[in-house]
Amino acid sequence: MTSSELILGVAFFFQCAIGFAGNSLLLMLYVCISFKKPQQKKPMDLILAHLTLANMVTLFTRGIPEIMFCFGMRHVLDDLGCKTLMYIYRVAQGLSMCTTSLLSVFQALIISLNNSVWASIKVRAPKYILHYFLFFWVANALIYIRVIEVTEATKNDTISSYHYGSHIFTGISIRDNDQLSAAFMFGMTVHDLLFHFLIGLLSTHMVLLLYRHSKQVQHIYSNSHSPGSFPEVKATQTILLLLSCFVLFCWLHNCIVLYITFTVEKDVELEAVASFFGGCFPALSPLLLIGR
Repeated sequence: MTSSELILGVAFFFQCAIGFAGNSLLLMLYVCISFKKPQQKKPMDLILAHLTLANMVTLFTRGIPEIMFCFGMRHVLDDLGCKTLMYIYRVAQGLSMCTTSLLSVFQALIISLNNSVWASIKVRAPKYILHYFLFFWVANALIYIRVIEVTEATKNDTISSYHYGSHIFTGISIRDNDQLSAAFMFGMTVHDLLFHFLIGLLSTHMVLLLYRHSKQVQHIYSNSHSPGSFPEVKATQTILLLLSCFVLFCWLHNCIVLYITFTVEKDVELEAVASFFGGCFPALSPLLLIGR
């Protein structure tokens, strides 16, 4: 085990420990509110609980294998284990992205004006949250079936020519002439871009609404009751901060992965750094929510 592997192993360990603790605390909080104080339960709580669960699965299926790899425990899983691990990871990651997008949609609805075109949607949307979750689960489960087909266990310590996946126990072998694999990667890129565009669009919408709201009320409230102290404004600021973290770490991860994909000499340590950035949002988002 080299010094760089030791550093990465310790970094992944603390990332997973902090992420598991924060997400577990949030999940228990949402469960307690649902059963002990149902009158305080809000639709947003259910979305955040679902996001927390997806983040925990993402951390478990990516962080734990990274830690084991960095500390020398390699070639532990066979092909079936690798396929299962990578499939669950990709589905959980997709669920996290879909749920984050849904979170931005609901927050935009909450702060939208009652006389706007969003008014009727605002009333009906919370009734279909579970339907949205079911759609997300089915859609992501079907989308990532291709991962099962192209994932295989690494057979030696020379990790090379593995794309769109983890270098830990698994590699995804994509042949240059495999048009289906190329179409799959293109589809995943478009999939991510569409959700990021939606998040960016809704975030811009919320920022404009907050700015307009602050301009309207700044002459009414004194300095001791600034618009930023309102619960709905603070909640929107928290969601915007959460969305910003999601987009930042997601793009850091994707940029490194794209660089590795088109590089002839593969860098295992750089892949580990990409994996670390990929786990930053699941690990840090509960701390952000708890702190705010």
